[in-house]
Amino acid sequence: VKNVLVNGNWVGCSYKEFLACNPKEYDGKEGVVVLTRWIEKIENMQDMSGCSIDKKVKYTAGSFVGKALTWWNSQICTLSYEVAVSMSWNDFKDGHAGYTDRFHDLARLVPHLVTLERRNIERYVYGIAP
Repeated sequence: VKNVLVNGNWVGCSYKEFLACNPKEYDGKEGVVVLTRWIEKIENMQDMSGCSIDKKVKYTAGSFVGKALTWWNSQICTLSYEVAVSMSWNDFKDGHAGYTDRFHDLARLVPHLVTLERRNIERYVYGIAP
């Protein structure tokens, strides 16, 4: 039985079992629509693999590359690894979606600040002051 609470601990799939569902990498280059579709797909994979509630964030973050990985690393630096991987799935989704949406809105207003890929990544990590 997967994703059940036993003696105060969640029992779910291993990371290897989660990876067997072939989660698609997410790079953070697109806007909220692409992120939302990716989250829907990841949630299906979490369900199919029997991913426990307490491992959803940790396992899913392993699918981040590029800008998304940079965002995740900034969360770890800000919150600490333990706090970042223990956040609720809803907090994780809301935090990333909100930041991505705001970043793309601001980037459209000041394209000269994010034209170069390197500069785009820097602005994503450190933010664009409104």
